[in-house]
Amino acid sequence: AIFARAATAAAAADDDCARTRAMAPPPSKQPRREDAIGPQYAEHLRALRGLMKEEAVECLIVSKATTFFWLTGGRCYVPTIEEAGPSKVFVDQEKAVVVTTAIEEHKMRNQECPGWEVRAAPWAGLPGTQDAIVAELVAGRPCEQDTGRLADRLEELMVDLTPSDVEAYRELGRDIGAALEEAARSVSVGDTEYKVAGLTHLAYNKRGIDLVMIAVAHDERIAWDRHPLARLGNNGDGAGGTELKKVCMIATCGRRQGLICSLSRLVCFGEVPEELRKIHDACMQVDAEINMATVPGKTADECYSLLTKAYTDRGFPEQMLQHHQGGLIGYKCRHWIAQPGSDKVIKAGRAYAWNPTIAGKTIGTKSEDTIIVDKEGKVMNITPSPTWPYKEVKTADGKVFPRPDILVK
Repeated sequence: AIFARAATAAAAADDDCARTRAMAPPPSKQPRREDAIGPQYAEHLRALRGLMKEEAVECLIVSKATTFFWLTGGRCYVPTIEEAGPSKVFVDQEKAVVVTTAIEEHKMRNQECPGWEVRAAPWAGLPGTQDAIVAELVAGRPCEQDTGRLADRLEELMVDLTPSDVEAYRELGRDIGAALEEAARSVSVGDTEYKVAGLTHLAYNKRGIDLVMIAVAHDERIAWDRHPLARLGNNGDGAGGTELKKVCMIATCGRRQGLICSLSRLVCFGEVPEELRKIHDACMQVDAEINMATVPGKTADECYSLLTKAYTDRGFPEQMLQHHQGGLIGYKCRHWIAQPGSDKVIKAGRAYAWNPTIAGKTIGTKSEDTIIVDKEGKVMNITPSPTWPYKEVKTADGKVFPRPDILVK
């Protein structure tokens, strides 16, 4: 009887389980971990997987800082001078995993790459501990690096801006234009070039922008050096001190979440010298000519020829050979510059930064902003400084492009 009652109870339990299974909803498909990645970077991941499929790449390791920025929006390095760091990304058609160290794990998971799957290796035993994680993910398949045969095509992907990229770029441009104006307006007579660089760092950093290039020159040094790295002066180089007397030039490249804007501004204390007025007017005209000629289909060689003519028409033919004139920008300060004979092509949906300069006998100048050529081929200046003095500069074919004038204090 005892066994019979037990059998009856067991049968009833089986019936209950069957009914429960019948009533339960079908198991839902678990979302992939990467579904939590932000839309801007999820789109980049899809584009990367498309390229990998097209090129028959089963597994890819992304370790270059520029490519890591584009893919995740995060910083993979610790010292900013490094082109790679302790974090990298493994990608195949099913998984996308940030592989890092225990030291970086919290930062990568919660700050730099939110939404991404993160796996961390013990720091003791590096690089072997990290290599073991990568080997497990690769699982014996062929694996390539972002520095290998896909490097050129990856760079083409990076500079093709999605609508989300354009929105982020325009936000960066607004902030960086305001930041450089703030720094320039805070400059005082007697400041060293290094102090001006520090003021510029402060204005950029408070807006979450890292300065990846800063050039500062005062007075006659603006004519001497096209890439004037800040100095304290009195270094025994014959240049003397760098304390500002009258004219200050600040040239910058600022980066946020990988995207870089490039822009320059000039400040003059008191009346603008005649020579500076003449060369800055000419520089703004050259700048307007090349910016308004940045149209889809034009080659870098054609841009070079146009710039050569623009300098020559204004009486400064030699200046074309004194400094490069800029070109394609994005996740590098320049992805390419306009070179004679180059077949690089201007394309819609990309960013460009031109930087004409003119050196006079006693002073020099520069005109520079970052533009986006939108999908319709229209040029947008994305780095205007909000209350900076601008001039409406007319090109030879009648177009008008506002250029930053000299701020007089």
